[in-house]
Amino acid sequence: MKIRRIVVGLDFAPQSRQALEAAASLAGDLGAELEALFVESDELHRLAGLPFARELGVGSASARRMDPGALERTFEAQARQARRALAQLAEPRALRWRLRVTRGSVTEEIVATATPDDLTVIGISRLGPEALRLAREVPATVLVLPRSRRFRGPLAAVCPLAVEPARAVGLLLPLSGAVGDGLTLLVTAGDVEAAKPWCEQVGALLEERGCRADIEIVRESQPEALQAALERLAPRAVAILASPPPARTPRIG
Repeated sequence: MKIRRIVVGLDFAPQSRQALEAAASLAGDLGAELEALFVESDELHRLAGLPFARELGVGSASARRMDPGALERTFEAQARQARRALAQLAEPRALRWRLRVTRGSVTEEIVATATPDDLTVIGISRLGPEALRLAREVPATVLVLPRSRRFRGPLAAVCPLAVEPARAVGLLLPLSGAVGDGLTLLVTAGDVEAAKPWCEQVGALLEERGCRADIEIVRESQPEALQAALERLAPRAVAILASPPPARTPRIG
């Protein structure tokens, strides 16, 4: 397996810059293309169009009517800043990169853009149940980065039992090498006994390639157990492998 493209979403959130820096570093390590999505918030656009919408000045603390034109100019300035930041990070690493400006929500745009061979990087303020649900919506491997100035360190990977062992290992090896310093694999399964042969096979494949991982099984029906495991491990980053899409039933006639 080779990760060919790294996708990162950008908006006004402070963790966006951290996610972009991590994505650029990983793209350099993995020889992948870097694609950034700058997403203009649909909600802000709709809000600015309402006659009663007001914004509060940070310095003056005074309320004033929201100006749709001023909001559009702010978005344009932010997109230019994003392009400059992307170029500054990508060009010294000789990365293939592009910035796509779109309108909607970061989550929806990432879900619509990502493919199974991508790595999607998401910066968050804290690793909670909402972040895990968000990652499971994306049809690609997701690297979740709790807010921090560093992303290199212990890596935890959440992997559904539906992922083929060879594919799981093919995705985990480059990520473990890039993030570094230890790998714990949390396997989510409905049946713990049925998951044990899968875990043995993945462990053997990783060991063949010189990578050792601690492997734990977490019941799919107990999301709180997964959350507790991640809090106990306190990893620098969490990789969440996407389940394969369901097979299509051929139409007859």
